[in-house]
Amino acid sequence: MKHTMLHMKLNSAVSVLAVAAAFPVLLPPSNALAGVCFLPDCGDDVLAGGGDINMNINEDTEYCENKGYTYYSSGQCPQYQAQVGKCSRDDHYLKCDPVKWCTDNGYNTQTCSLPSFVDGQCPNGKPYYKQCKEDRPRACREAGYVNSCSSGRLYATTNRCQWDSSYGKCCTASPSTGCPSNYSVNCDASRGSSGTDTCGYTCYRCCDDTCSRGSKDYTGSKAGTTECGSICRYCNTSCSSGSTSYSGSVVGYNECGSACRSCSTSCPSGTSTSNPGGCGGSTTNECGTKTCYYPYESCHTHSYSCPSGYQSSSCGSGYTQTDTASKSCSCGATTGTCYKCEKDHDPDECKTGNYKSGTVSRTGWCDCEGSCTFDATKYIWCGDEYSCTTYGGYEKYIYTNYYHVDGPFSGDATVTETNCQAKRATKSNWCSD
Repeated sequence: MKHTMLHMKLNSAVSVLAVAAAFPVLLPPSNALAGVCFLPDCGDDVLAGGGDINMNINEDTEYCENKGYTYYSSGQCPQYQAQVGKCSRDDHYLKCDPVKWCTDNGYNTQTCSLPSFVDGQCPNGKPYYKQCKEDRPRACREAGYVNSCSSGRLYATTNRCQWDSSYGKCCTASPSTGCPSNYSVNCDASRGSSGTDTCGYTCYRCCDDTCSRGSKDYTGSKAGTTECGSICRYCNTSCSSGSTSYSGSVVGYNECGSACRSCSTSCPSGTSTSNPGGCGGSTTNECGTKTCYYPYESCHTHSYSCPSGYQSSSCGSGYTQTDTASKSCSCGATTGTCYKCEKDHDPDECKTGNYKSGTVSRTGWCDCEGSCTFDATKYIWCGDEYSCTTYGGYEKYIYTNYYHVDGPFSGDATVTETNCQAKRATKSNWCSD
């Protein structure tokens, strides 16, 4: 620094001497001319301070530096620093203040209250800022809160950041720890709740997956469903091999726990492969491989039956025996007599169910009711005609519903069925046949 000052002052002295040498006529008469010399012939006179120029360079430098000034070759403070002083002996010695520049340019903030932080630092790096800016997540993070946990979960409501409730402390307990039996934080909220787990999350009632009837493990018919929708079935009574009705060796058990056995090759108790004859009958062993016979029995120890349409007793009064047959035994033998009986009928009686289908409409004249010797009134008659075969074997006609209509009519008057039928509803007298 001192060397720089020296260089500048020497330049000033040389300039003055050079002007004096070049323009002597312009200088006023003075005793000072006697002091004019030419460098380097001036020697120590100039450097010793002869004449009007102060050539004591170190004195000004030390003065400025001792006063706290700093030398700047440009004569200006650096960027982002405010000039607060200038040395009276040399205007290249300045006092520059970066803090004042910050405050002069609106950077006045140094501290903020959470959840806000200083924002917009002074460009010269001093701890002065433009403003306070709210940053709740940052405030939570710097206070030790997080918004996700690598293991575990955030506490539900406790241990949450006061500035942002999405940040909190981690709870490492497994979900639903501390919930009552059949309750979980992951179950359906619509089923109701009971308390909270260790991390503070609500415990909801889970559906009941137990079967009230049957089992989810059975394969039989459907018995119902659980509250969770699982199908419950009754135990399956069937055997994968063998049968519960067999009496051989045990080959396994069905779902209901009953023993499944192989079929027995032996004849059932009380039977044998030897046929004794008679009406004892036969069966087979469980495997169906042998015919097994019951002991001998007489046919008389069994019940007998008559063929359809026959009776076991003889025909009674009013019935005629038309046929006989033998009673049959269940083992194939026959014994006794069965009778076929037919009811006795009048020869003129129509055989049962023997009426012929269809009707014949009749119209004509009826001269009178009963005797007509005193009454020549004519009557119309009409009706239906049926026929049947009698038990005597001949064809018989039957007339019904005959009515009359008062005349008189001429003997050749046309009588129609329509005319007759129109009067039937109002007339009830019978015509004679």
